[in-house]
Amino acid sequence: MSVLTTDEVLASFEGIQTVAICAHVNPDGDALGSMLALASLLRQKGCEVTCLLAQDRPAPGLYSFLENYDFVSACAYTDTPDLFIAVDVPALSRLGDGEAVFNRALRSLCIDHHPNYSGFADAYYGDDTAAATGTLIWSIIKASGANITPAMASYCYVAVMTDTGRFSYQNTSERTFCDAAEMVACGVDPTLMSQCVYEDKSLAVVKLESRLIERMKFSHQNRVVCSWVNEQDFEELGVSRDDTEGLPTILRSIAGVEVAALLRAEEGVVRVNLRSRGTCDVGQVAQNFGGGGHRAAAGITFETTLEKSIELLLGALDELPCLNETLNESVAAAYES
Repeated sequence: MSVLTTDEVLASFEGIQTVAICAHVNPDGDALGSMLALASLLRQKGCEVTCLLAQDRPAPGLYSFLENYDFVSACAYTDTPDLFIAVDVPALSRLGDGEAVFNRALRSLCIDHHPNYSGFADAYYGDDTAAATGTLIWSIIKASGANITPAMASYCYVAVMTDTGRFSYQNTSERTFCDAAEMVACGVDPTLMSQCVYEDKSLAVVKLESRLIERMKFSHQNRVVCSWVNEQDFEELGVSRDDTEGLPTILRSIAGVEVAALLRAEEGVVRVNLRSRGTCDVGQVAQNFGGGGHRAAAGITFETTLEKSIELLLGALDELPCLNETLNESVAAAYES
């Protein structure tokens, strides 16, 4: 599999008129920010661009503060684009409804930072050492010679900020901070970005967090914590799936916890968000069930009950060497406290 250079990516945009951009199902900040940033660049180049959602549901409201926050459900898009760009998607199955558009597009390109890209597109631009797909888009934007607007920089900043957990995860590097500094120089307000994503909770969301904490269950010598929310919670509290994005971080923040799992029962399936401190590879656990992600953050969808989903997940975690090692004294003390 050959990886395009930045110049080759830009060359592939020449002569293109219509472009469809789609990210993975249940898009996060990196997926959405990357799509919007790339769309902005291509529109400057004169392309007609449509940002697609892989599922027939509204875009997450959490990021609606971003300029030109406009998406179309892939199932409602009937055109045949000159170019289909899969963003933050390592496998075709993660495109959801976007797969049908991908199949009829004249050409395809994948831009991604996951370590397990399956080679499904005609061309690929990626780097699994990049903190976020947004950093790859930022490289393309800088090399393009385009007029970099504050909105373009903000899209990329949100992508990087969310995929690094506010620059705290292990994927954060010197390069990450350099990219972020460049984005701020181009007009990003980092305080506003952080407040909009992390510090603008409704009372209903705080109540949802309370339910999450009450339901916590520990296993593997307290190294694993699981909790869950369901559709009844959403209806009673008036919250949506978007409001669950920060919940796994609450679980992982507990001293001694190495793997945190948020299970969300909805629409006849159970969606699992996995987080680790980096010592355990939850990305591999997710791949074993047809999911995807990274070493420290991954996702799975189970088509079964909540109880069975927890059973399957804990059984898979039993196989991780990091959870079978003998506790050292310092970690044991953290558990006891």
